[in-house]
Amino acid sequence: MIFKEDAFTFMNAAKKQLVGIIHSPEKMATNIGLLIVVGGPQYRIGSHRQYIHMARYCAKRGIPVMRFDYQGIGDSDGQFPGFENVSSDIHYAIDEFLKREKTIKTIALWGACEGASSLLLGGTDHKSVSHIILVNPWVRSEAGQAKAYIKHYYLHRLKEADFWRKIFSGKFKAQSALSHLVSNIKKSLSSPKTPSRPSDLASASPKGSQPLFPERMLTSLQNFQGKALLLQSEHDFVAREFDDLIVKDRKWRAAIAEKISCRIDIAETDHTFSTEKWRIKAAENTAHWLLEKTTSKDKSSSNIEGNSKEIPQ
Repeated sequence: MIFKEDAFTFMNAAKKQLVGIIHSPEKMATNIGLLIVVGGPQYRIGSHRQYIHMARYCAKRGIPVMRFDYQGIGDSDGQFPGFENVSSDIHYAIDEFLKREKTIKTIALWGACEGASSLLLGGTDHKSVSHIILVNPWVRSEAGQAKAYIKHYYLHRLKEADFWRKIFSGKFKAQSALSHLVSNIKKSLSSPKTPSRPSDLASASPKGSQPLFPERMLTSLQNFQGKALLLQSEHDFVAREFDDLIVKDRKWRAAIAEKISCRIDIAETDHTFSTEKWRIKAAENTAHWLLEKTTSKDKSSSNIEGNSKEIPQ
């Protein structure tokens, strides 16, 4: 399907000029517009040009898509306030998308890592948001990261032939490995309230009565009234840490069961879908789910690539 790409600028609440790009299909297959919410400090292109691939793939299938840069990111003016404080920019991007694409009625927010966190930290408050796609959501804490390493890395390494070859060849650095393991065990026993971020640009959680960002994400998901897809990579510690949180936290588990209409685990993939094959898998599952939701109100959803399943109650 033929589509066009238009670059433009628009103003946010702080009167800073933001850069956006809309991918408009010649023939619309849905009245849902897909807005890609980036994870800072990335900008609208994304790791491995992921967001460009995603946008063009969906546009070819009749889904209008918008990408944009937050304030202080990429080509947009201003100073980046951190992923916890970009909801206003998301809202202005939604308004601009709706203004420029007259055929769309509602918005689907797509976010990976910090982007998934950001869209749950205020982005879903916009009245036009009807769908959300959460990709490897970021709920990182020092303790949570350490537990994920212990559970998903060390035990997995014991099953790898390369690990045993290193031991028997004398190349295994036992002291360094043991020190790393002990450090992670100590961190795993620390308070889960210690936040950790993927970049120095991310803001610290406000002190006082303000809940930490995973708690705010949970509240937002609990209040969301639209359709939601959870897309998880197989080989990603961020995804595994989120899964561990769901398992151990009753409130998160209940929210996932109630609000996530479909979960898709994509085999072999890493955090950023760094190969063309993996980028296509992420994009086709996104497009298929959105187009299916245009005509279906089913609780569960099938998919093209990956493991789709209903969330256990």
